Amino acid sequence: MGSVNTQATRSTLLSVDTTLSADITPTQNYIPVASTTNFSTSVVAEIESTNEVVSFDTITTQILRYTDFTLAWILRRVTKTLNAGTAPDGTNTATSIVPTIDNNNHKIDQTSLPLSSSTEYTFSVYAKQNGYTGLSLTVQVPLNTVATFDLDSGSVVSVPSGVTGNIQDVGNGWFRCSMTLTTPNPTSSNNAFIGVGSDSSTFSFAGNTTDGILIWSPQFEPSSNATGFLPNETNSNNYPGLTTVTRGVNGTTAQAASSGDSIQQLPYALSSVDMPIRLRAISVSPDGTGAARLTLCDNNGDTLCDVDIPDGKNYTLNLPEDGIIFPNGIFVSNTDNITAYTVYTEKYSGPSLTS
Repeated sequence: MGSVNTQATRSTLLSVDTTLSADITPTQNYIPVASTTNFSTSVVAEIESTNEVVSFDTITTQILRYTDFTLAWILRRVTKTLNAGTAPDGTNTATSIVPTIDNNNHKIDQTSLPLSSSTEYTFSVYAKQNGYTGLSLTVQVPLNTVATFDLDSGSVVSVPSGVTGNIQDVGNGWFRCSMTLTTPNPTSSNNAFIGVGSDSSTFSFAGNTTDGILIWSPQFEPSSNATGFLPNETNSNNYPGLTTVTRGVNGTTAQAASSGDSIQQLPYALSSVDMPIRLRAISVSPDGTGAARLTLCDNNGDTLCDVDIPDGKNYTLNLPEDGIIFPNGIFVSNTDNITAYTVYTEKYSGPSLTS
């Protein structure tokens, strides 16, 4: 019998499943899904119909509807022209917003967004000057919180106290402008506005019906910064998806998949460890907030040891002489109310491996 050492396990999560909420293409850099509940960015996911493994850096929920500006946006003293210019991705999908001759403010908006109170959100849009150079982003919850931007100099002009503004040069005269705020408690109205200024300080004026700005890909998300863009060309709020996606990792090739196809995160997706490991003992420290539980599995997701610990009791389990063999490695698939744990395994040695 080999000597006993402490082996750090790799934490995973129980099987998490969702489905594609829209068809995807091989070149798509986002994956729209039915739910992102319990998904973790530290674990890769697999599209089951194609066996394509994907990884991602952010999980985004797109709260805005019709991010292509076709519907749902109310025009307030402006005209809208779709496919009016080259967008940052090189397609002819930028939208032109041109103020009318009314001597007033000029904007487009969505109303009654499903925002939660005391929650941090980021509102962003890509924008480019097209005769006029002023852009404003406003969130009404119920008071107006306004950030303004200069599309000529590429600068944040003003934000209220407690609000963060950011502008990123993405090339060809385009900027991604964003504002981050925390909603009050309670919140109400929940409207979002994109405004046009003749310059960065003049937002109430009479337009000339020719000059305006170009905008593209707006996003409203529960986040501390603007993340990978998730299109939503439906009338549904809270449209979730995995964004900033790396397609075709682990030797697979990105390919098309259909709405309704399953996407899963499983413990086996974390590691190539596939060797027998003998478990000798477990030490667990509960956090005292309730009954604790530690579940160990192999990298196929098969549970081989499930330990329940009474509230507040430290627990050490010394296994019989033969221990428990995990034929495909040891992983932690579940921890409830635990602050620390140690897994003791028998040393393993073999070709090209160190004990």
